[in-house]
Amino acid sequence: MRQACVRAVEIGLLAITFTDHADLTTLVVSDAAAEYIRSVGGQVSGGIYRPPPLDADGYLGCVEQCRSEFAGKLQIAAGVEFGDPHRHPQAAAALAGSGFQLIVGSVHSLRRPGGFAEAADRYADVPAPEVIREYLAEVTAVAESSADFAVLAHVNYAARYWPADQGQYRNADFEGEYRAALRALAQSGRAMEINTSGWLPLEADLITWWREEGGQAISFGSDAHDPFTIGREFGTAAALAQAAGFGPGRRGHGLWVRC
Repeated sequence: MRQACVRAVEIGLLAITFTDHADLTTLVVSDAAAEYIRSVGGQVSGGIYRPPPLDADGYLGCVEQCRSEFAGKLQIAAGVEFGDPHRHPQAAAALAGSGFQLIVGSVHSLRRPGGFAEAADRYADVPAPEVIREYLAEVTAVAESSADFAVLAHVNYAARYWPADQGQYRNADFEGEYRAALRALAQSGRAMEINTSGWLPLEADLITWWREEGGQAISFGSDAHDPFTIGREFGTAAALAQAAGFGPGRRGHGLWVRC
């Protein structure tokens, strides 16, 4: 966390919001997914991954230490990203009351026989277009829920894992499903994230549809899992947002930034 703050100051950011993961859904994982989880310090037993609870007190304590060290140089906010909060309303509500300043909601998993799968693993079960449709149905469900979050992250998360042998992925093939999800999100009063973690070419359509479906605010998220990717491609993201009609001074259409 301290290294992230150092990097933010180096590249001239005025503020940073940390949004560590609080994933709550137990997953049935593939061997490849299990290998990745173990590589980042997680534990998988019998093909089952149970995400560890977020140490909210320790996390918030680290944020306070950084605020003290970087006072006058950087504004630092404490946020959290809830995975699948619509499935865990009580746990999500408890975590939301722990002192976080920004709550981001996200969908990472899909239903599969015997439990839930990470979205990338679901491609092994059903045809690729069905994975996208299942994912966007879950996005609609979380947008329609009363879960406590202000921003919906990476609406096109499942598209990142589109199999290479299935031809070119196109947002336009799922425009109806995307628009339904974005309409539900707009009606909820929440913001949509532009995620800049290497998938900006997929974002332009979504930003336009978001505006047309009544979306009022956008959040920039670099989805940085290391200090060196903080704020990546924010200039490009800002240009996309402004081209769609979002920007400072435009009544009812704002920009939110998190790193």
